[in-house]
Amino acid sequence: MRFKIVLYICLFFLLALTSTIKAQVIEGPDSIEFVEDPEEDEEESSEFDSVIVSGSEKYWDFIRPRNFLFDTAFAPAHNLYTVWDTITINPYHRDLKVMEDTIRLVLADFDDCSFHPPAIGDVTSNFGFRNWGRRQKFHFGTDIRMEVGDPVYAAFEGVVRIAKRSADYGYMVVIRHNNGLETLYAHFSQLLTYPGQPVKGGSIIGLAGSTGRSTGPHLHFEVRFQGEKIDPATLIHFPSGSLLNDTFQVDKGCFKHLYDVQAAKLKAKKTKLPKYVKAHKNDTLIKISNRYGVSVKRLSKLNGLKPKTKIKAGRKIRLR
Repeated sequence: MRFKIVLYICLFFLLALTSTIKAQVIEGPDSIEFVEDPEEDEEESSEFDSVIVSGSEKYWDFIRPRNFLFDTAFAPAHNLYTVWDTITINPYHRDLKVMEDTIRLVLADFDDCSFHPPAIGDVTSNFGFRNWGRRQKFHFGTDIRMEVGDPVYAAFEGVVRIAKRSADYGYMVVIRHNNGLETLYAHFSQLLTYPGQPVKGGSIIGLAGSTGRSTGPHLHFEVRFQGEKIDPATLIHFPSGSLLNDTFQVDKGCFKHLYDVQAAKLKAKKTKLPKYVKAHKNDTLIKISNRYGVSVKRLSKLNGLKPKTKIKAGRKIRLR
């Protein structure tokens, strides 16, 4: 009888305790975590939302202003971009290796284009071809050695376009800058920014890690213009963490590596480049160049044709 009385008293106190504590439970594979109900802190919950992801995702609380909406009318460099996409890394689909214009960008000035190196560390892999097992692979960025948790900085002032998880890049960020460039940062252990957030050059946007396709903690850093990659070392002197110049000229020469990439893809498929091919309907040297990875200049010289001349279907075009 005495045992039953003690049991009832314990159950009474347990029920009273659970009625006064509000908690959300996040179940992970090894532990259960209790998170305070946001309604308990009325001032904080009225300003921020906290999206809690399952502990099994190894993620973090993602905080941004409640009901935040970014007006795309205020997207940077609107004179150079017509699309604001918060999911697709390259939504532009431009073939810049045949661009005819030359665009001068002001990388840094005293108003809104201050520069800060994206990370502090040694460069471990440069832009260009590198060995990947038994084959070569083109590396489209610069890798900087870091420790997990080291800060990663926005290179220039701008607005965050993408902050998400990618299969290859891991946790990654894309920023469109006021100067017309976009920069990509990959393999974070934790993101500290969100799409639509304005940043300054030097703003901390996340912590370094080794998520995605990575063999160790580092920052993979890319510079892009209208979606296509540019060698970061043509803008930044990484040993000193400074710009090579306050301005940068974008022309088709910035993207000549894409010809090498196309040629390497053909070689990897063990496809020998034929000496002659037959033109398709409405073909031009530009289209044939894109198809076979041979420069327009070389095709023009070999065939005595102008780049935009429409070629009659069936005509033989020399490639080498």
